[in-house]
Amino acid sequence: MPSYRSPFRTMLLVLLLAVPGAAVAEAGGPFVSPIDSLTDAEIADGQSHFRVHCARCHGMLGQGGEGPSLTRADLRHAPDDETLFAVIDEGIRGTGMPGTFGPNDETLWQIAGYVRSLGRLPQEAMPGDPQAGQAIYEGKGGCPACHIARGEGRGVGPELSNVGNRRNLEYLRRALTNPDADHPMLSDWQKGNINAFLTLRVVSETGEYEGLRINEDEFSVQMRDLAGAIHSFDKRTLLDLERAFGHSLMPGYETVLSAGEIDDLASYLMSLKGTAP
Repeated sequence: MPSYRSPFRTMLLVLLLAVPGAAVAEAGGPFVSPIDSLTDAEIADGQSHFRVHCARCHGMLGQGGEGPSLTRADLRHAPDDETLFAVIDEGIRGTGMPGTFGPNDETLWQIAGYVRSLGRLPQEAMPGDPQAGQAIYEGKGGCPACHIARGEGRGVGPELSNVGNRRNLEYLRRALTNPDADHPMLSDWQKGNINAFLTLRVVSETGEYEGLRINEDEFSVQMRDLAGAIHSFDKRTLLDLERAFGHSLMPGYETVLSAGEIDDLASYLMSLKGTAP
């Protein structure tokens, strides 16, 4: 991560530029992000500036292109608003992300506010009882055997501590009843768009293994099995390597849980909006 304005200097610049909502307790006090107080009109201005400075790589709607999609709550290189400001201002050293030359700090905060807005899901009513859903998650659903939520569980599958910020109700219901639906297909592999949750089946001289791919290159492949153990294989020694496109290791719950229980479980997942540890 490149060096950038210190919190104190950023606060001072915000005050000098009178960015709306840039409340600071006192010099050296806690930084309050100007994004929190941007108006709809200022977010719209941020969108206009985004289209000029950022859309060529990230797409007109931030959906990705040459650069990654920004339509998610958690941005790997910008976990907080100060860092997001710095990334937009100065870029990310060693990557294709350049700095933004020309806009003043007020405009940069408006762009940052628009980027943050891309990852905010519209408010949805929960279809069930999240407390009952938590009991299903921890008990009948057996979810902690593969997922971590609020620091508890085994990290074989995706981290769920903030899934309520990342996934809407439709996606969560589909993941619970038809988990294969959103897993990588062969066409994704051919385009190079494969995430870490591709299922692998490996046969080596030491046995047969099934799990999730962690990493793969021309010579080796690494996977995590359902017990959480990590295995690394030399491809030259393998008897078989199958990439199970469109297949999830997660079971479908449609025949295990009632419709009401699925609503409760989906509601609990919607309530998970914390920061992944």
